[in-house]
Amino acid sequence: MNVKTRIKIMVICAHPDDAELLAGGLAIKLISHNHQVKFISVTNGNLGHHKMNPLETAKTRQKEALNSAKILGTEYTSLNVNDGHIYVNRELTEKIVRIIRNYDPDLILTHRVNDYHRDHRYCGQLVMDANNMLIVPHYCPDTPISKTRKQPVICYLYDHFLKPYPFIPNILLDITDVFDQKAKALICHKSQMMEWLPWTQKLEHLIPKEFDDNIRKKMVEMIITMMFSHILIDYQELWNKGFPGRKIQYGEAFEISEYGRQPTLKELKTFFPGAYIPSKQDLKG
Repeated sequence: MNVKTRIKIMVICAHPDDAELLAGGLAIKLISHNHQVKFISVTNGNLGHHKMNPLETAKTRQKEALNSAKILGTEYTSLNVNDGHIYVNRELTEKIVRIIRNYDPDLILTHRVNDYHRDHRYCGQLVMDANNMLIVPHYCPDTPISKTRKQPVICYLYDHFLKPYPFIPNILLDITDVFDQKAKALICHKSQMMEWLPWTQKLEHLIPKEFDDNIRKKMVEMIITMMFSHILIDYQELWNKGFPGRKIQYGEAFEISEYGRQPTLKELKTFFPGAYIPSKQDLKG
């Protein structure tokens, strides 16, 4: 792949805000290199609130996701499946195949199939199942396969689950320099960051009745620290080796999937600008 070629990245996640949380920093860096990024939320997130009814929640989450996408410079689409209703079936597999073919990405990011949330696991499984069908002309013939017949590289988004095997940090990306922009995008998800997630963690008492963007940012920072601190802690030796002398406050991590086309080192450096890509020996470390 020519480094100057404009690449297309598709982040297929279960819910609105998943892509920003797990790959928002990467999206910012890719767009700064004139690459193209599209976020897909399989669900509309309509059950993710303790007060709003599902219809109101879905409308709110859609508006918030579009506002967030504007800040990042990404495209955003929801497949409008009801929250908690992602299943591995023919209908959704075909939807995933069609949306991938239409976009024709070079790289897909998605959840691992042993992530904590059923919607996450099934979302990842749908991408895995769709992979081999992307170049089968008579499967979903209404949406033609790519003329190049290329299959995308697939990478997993970070999670901290250990069974059946722990996440492998094939790519470590320092996002400290773009964290403020990532936080601004996440701030758009007010119903999630300031209402639903604090409520699920019994932290709603920390949210004042009146709050501004500074308070929203502090809440985003707290949530990210609470949910993703393991990225820095568990791989501390790798961070130190890949970024010697650098103080890294925020990072994102990705694992190369055995599904999809296997990337070259040169491609990985294009897909993940400025990232550290540990060798197999480093990972055994």
